Amino acid sequence: MNESVLCAGAARRRITPPRGIFLIGYGDRAKGNVGVHDDLTATALVLDDGAQHLALVSLDLLAINEFIVDRIRARLAPTEVLLCCSHTHSGPIVYADEKSPRRNREYIAALEENIVAAVREAEEDLRPSRLEYACGEAPVGINRRERKPDGRIEIGRNPEGPRDRSVQVVSVLAEEDGSRIATLVNYACHGTVLGPDNLLVSADWIGFMRQEVEARLGGLTLFLQGAAADINPDMYWEDAHAFERAAEQGRQVAQAVLDALTAGSQLLRGTPLRLARTEVWLPTVVRAKTPRPPRSYRRPLLALAHLPGFMAIFADVLLARRYPWKSRIEAREGFWSVPMRINALRLGDLALVTYAAETFTEIGMKVKALSPARHTLFASVTDGCVSYLPTEEAHSEGGYEVEIAPLAYRYPGPFQPLCERIALEATRSLLQTLWR
Repeated sequence: MNESVLCAGAARRRITPPRGIFLIGYGDRAKGNVGVHDDLTATALVLDDGAQHLALVSLDLLAINEFIVDRIRARLAPTEVLLCCSHTHSGPIVYADEKSPRRNREYIAALEENIVAAVREAEEDLRPSRLEYACGEAPVGINRRERKPDGRIEIGRNPEGPRDRSVQVVSVLAEEDGSRIATLVNYACHGTVLGPDNLLVSADWIGFMRQEVEARLGGLTLFLQGAAADINPDMYWEDAHAFERAAEQGRQVAQAVLDALTAGSQLLRGTPLRLARTEVWLPTVVRAKTPRPPRSYRRPLLALAHLPGFMAIFADVLLARRYPWKSRIEAREGFWSVPMRINALRLGDLALVTYAAETFTEIGMKVKALSPARHTLFASVTDGCVSYLPTEEAHSEGGYEVEIAPLAYRYPGPFQPLCERIALEATRSLLQTLWR
């Protein structure tokens, strides 16, 4: 292929889990899913400029474990793969090992097969293409870190808090006839219209948005979840009308996509296609004084589940059943630390930066501001998830994202405030390398 031409192809496979597998995203679901409201999908966009061959895969999942990511990447090598999760809270747990129930292991094996198949199918449809960019705004998200009268930060509504309202749209069009191969939609908002009482598999508002955009535009739509760690849909749970509300929220974002395209798109250079990856170690507040990390997560998680402290010896057994997960934790410079993956993709005039974390919206906006690209997209929960990446300021405020969530990953304690700075410095270096 000519190096000056960007070729693209897209394909989709179904990744809906079987009945009974636990959904992930809320801590108080007492049983597995009872059925399917709408299917979950893996949508692959393969890009090739003659020098780089890359697959961007959008997954209707809350997050994907990094060990599962590595297995998929090994199977698709030398193709570079970015696995971007939508962060629906009505999707399955995406980790299983030899101790997991057979149906969980079988689902993970099927998930890997379907992701690989989607990429291979997209590779068979590569065509010369061009890129167009548009940007609008959507009102769906609201900052969720609400300060209570006693000073505590809880998940609620904070209308004055920061949020990134932008809906960024990248159209991938066939050069020959202008037909739509794919549409990338980048927006920051949790997939939590459906609450903890919902036990039906669903892509949440993101699935309804995608369905509407594809019906109106054609092609396949890939959703890239933005820096949505502290951004929820601006609504209250209404279980009796939950799916109606999810459809309503999805249609609002879909309309923002369509309005952005109606207002006008800019033609972008699609080459060169280049990818830079790194892994940064995020230190926790716990010093590494023992051969293994202390299991100090046990009692706080039991208290969160309203279980007595004497059950701490059973905490790991309960977690393995309800929230199986495997994390990497090592002693680095005197503290127990966790590696977070960062990717930076250059697509001609466009940059895509991804973090393997639920990233605070302020950090996503800082990444866009420091980028040398003409336009920059930011995607959270890509190629793994290390829990939340809060801002330095959020650490002094506390709250669920800072203090509690890291414990569910079996970390001995929260991250240090300097982790934001570590991630941003590494991001700046990657982007400078790509635009040098």
